[in-house]
Amino acid sequence: MDLNESQIEAIKHREGPLLALAGAGSGKTRVITERIVHLIKTGIPPAQILAVTFTNKAAAEMKDRVYKSLKTKPKHIVISTFHSFCVRVLKGEIDKLGYKKNFTIYSTNDCKTLIRTILKELKISLLNYDEGLFNWYIDGFKNKLLKPHEITPKDDIETMAVKVYEVYQKYLKGYNALDFNDLINLTIELYIKFPDVLDKFQERFRFIMVDEYQDTNQAQYKLISLLASKYKNIFVVGDDDQSIYAFRGADISNIMSFEEEYHNAKVVVLSKNYRSTKSILEAAHSVIKNNKSRKDKKVVAESEKGTPPIIMPCEDERDEASYIADSIVNTIYHKKVDYQNFAILFRMNAQSRSFEEALRMRSVPYTVVGAFQFYDRKEIKDILAYLNLFVNPEDEVSLLRVINFPKRSIGATAMTRLNEKSINDGVSLYETLWKASEMDDIAPKAKLGIKDFLNIIEHYNEVFFVDKNTVDYPKLYDNINKFLDEIAYHNEVINTSDTKEVATKKIENVESLMNGIMEYEKHNKNANLKNYLDKILLMSIEENDKDEEKKNVMLMSIHAAKGLEFPYVYIAGMEEGILPHHKSSSEAEIEEERRLCYVAMTRAKKELTLTYCRSRRKKGVSVEITPSIFLEEMKEGIEDAYSDMTEDEFFSKMKDRFEP
Repeated sequence: MDLNESQIEAIKHREGPLLALAGAGSGKTRVITERIVHLIKTGIPPAQILAVTFTNKAAAEMKDRVYKSLKTKPKHIVISTFHSFCVRVLKGEIDKLGYKKNFTIYSTNDCKTLIRTILKELKISLLNYDEGLFNWYIDGFKNKLLKPHEITPKDDIETMAVKVYEVYQKYLKGYNALDFNDLINLTIELYIKFPDVLDKFQERFRFIMVDEYQDTNQAQYKLISLLASKYKNIFVVGDDDQSIYAFRGADISNIMSFEEEYHNAKVVVLSKNYRSTKSILEAAHSVIKNNKSRKDKKVVAESEKGTPPIIMPCEDERDEASYIADSIVNTIYHKKVDYQNFAILFRMNAQSRSFEEALRMRSVPYTVVGAFQFYDRKEIKDILAYLNLFVNPEDEVSLLRVINFPKRSIGATAMTRLNEKSINDGVSLYETLWKASEMDDIAPKAKLGIKDFLNIIEHYNEVFFVDKNTVDYPKLYDNINKFLDEIAYHNEVINTSDTKEVATKKIENVESLMNGIMEYEKHNKNANLKNYLDKILLMSIEENDKDEEKKNVMLMSIHAAKGLEFPYVYIAGMEEGILPHHKSSSEAEIEEERRLCYVAMTRAKKELTLTYCRSRRKKGVSVEITPSIFLEEMKEGIEDAYSDMTEDEFFSKMKDRFEP
C-alpha cells in the first residue's frame, strides 16, 4: 500500500506539535512508525525518540515495523507502554521519593487481596462491600491524580473509600510496593518535585509520540505534558470517534483540547480507510455524525462499495443466536471461507452464552476472548508469589498467599496473632515472623513451619541477589527448578487437585511458565529475577493465544474488539438497554455508547450484520424490546434503494437475503 498525501504530510512533520486524527482503518500504526523511521533517517538520534502506547502487543508491533523498515535495531530508542516507560524511570530515580529501588509491582489481584485485609482491619463489613468496589474507587482517584487528603467525599461510601485509600497507600509504601497507577503517578511526582530529573528526561526525549491519544486519562496526559513542555515536539495519533474507555478513566477532552494546549499545533486528518467497504463506512458515519462532541470529519473507503449491512430482527435471544450461527455456517459453505474470518460482538459479556450454545450445536469451533489470563491461574500465582518474596521478602500479599503452601501447619489462628503483633509493633509481617519462636500463643508445629518458610525465603533471597560488580547473574531456570523440587511442588499439586486431569493441567501450566523463564534467560544477556517479574507483571497474556484457537470464530465484547478487524462481523443485541446500555442516561454517556457502536461497525471488512430481539428474557420473564436508536440513525446510510420502504418491507428484504 502506497502512502497517501495526508500520511506523507504527517510522517514528514519534524518539529512542533502535531495531531493526526486517524479515522478507523486509516493506517495510524504505519504513520507513527514511518515517522519514527523518517526522523532517524534524517539525522535525529534514536536515543531522543520516545513512543508510547497502551498495550505490549501494540508496542511490539511498532518496534517490529521500525526494525524491519530500518533493517536494524537502533540503539537506545524507547518504544513502550506508558507503564513500562515509567518502570524504566523509577528504577533509577525512585529512591528520591523514599522508596527502595527493588520495589515490587502489585497486580490487580494483589491489590484486591491487600484491600480485603484493610477492610477487616477497619472493620468494614465484607458482606456489604467487597474489595473490588474500593479498588475501583482507588483507581478512579489515582487516574485523576488525587491523593487522599485532596478528596472531598460525596457520600458515606466515598468517605469509606478515601479512608481505605489512605491506609492502602501506607501499606504499599511499607511493603516497598507500587500498583500500576503508582508507576505513572510517582513518575509525575518525581518530575514535579525534582525539576532537574524532569529536565534530564526532557533533554533525553526531545521527540515524543503517543498512540491512541484519545484513550489517555488525566495522569497519562499529565505525564506526557510534562515531558513535552520544553521542546513541544509532540506527535499524537488518535480518533475522538473511537474513545470508548471512559469507564477506565480515559478523558476525551485530552484530544479535543490538544489545539488549545499547543496553539501552533498542526492538524492532519487521515481520512482514507483501507479496511471496510463504502457501504459499511456510510452506515457507520450515519451513526457517529450524531455526536456533538467530535471533530468534524468523514472517513472515506478506498475499497469497493460492497454489500450493504444487514439489520436483522429476531424473536428472542435464542432465535438471534440461531440466526447468527446458521448465517456463519451458510457463509462458510457457499463462500468457502475459514472460521477465523468471523466475529460476534456484543456489548455485555453475559450475552455470549446463547451464542456458545448455538455454535456448539452446529459443531462450529469458537473462542471467547478475554475469558481467563495465564498469569492469574492459581498455580502460576503461587510460584510467582514465592519469586516475588525472593526479591522482596516484605511483600505481604505474596507472603500471605504462600506461607502455608505447601502445608506447614500455619493456620488462620497463628496468622491472626502474627498479624496483630505486626500491627501493634509497627513492623512488617515478615519481620514479625522472625519473632514467632518467642511467642507463647503460637503452636509448636506452626513455629516449625514458620522456621522452614523463613529458611527457604532467606536462602533464595541470597541465591537471586544481583551483585552490581559482577557480570555473573544467578541462573533463573536452574535455581527456580531446584526450588520447586525442594518444596515437592508437583506432589503438592497432585495431592491437592480434585482429579488427575486437573493436576495434569496445572503441571502443564507450570511447565509452560518454566519454558517462558528459560526463553527469557536465553534472550536476555543480563537476565535477573527482578527484571523478569517486572516484565510479566506488565504483560497480559490471554488464554486464547494458542494457534488453534486463533482459527476459530471469535466471540468478544466490543471493547475487546477495538484494534481488530474481521471480514464478517455480527453485532448482537442492538437494543435500547444493551446498546446503548441501560446505565447510560446523560448525553455524554449516550455519545460514548454511539462511539462503541461505531467502533463495532468499523471492525467489519466485507460484510456487517446487526441483530436485535423483539423480546428478551429478564429474570425468567419475556419482556418486549425496543430496537436501538442507533439502528434508526444508520438506516439512511445503508442504501438509497431502501429509503422508500416501510420498516416491515425493509426488514423483509433483509431477511430474504439469508438462505438457511
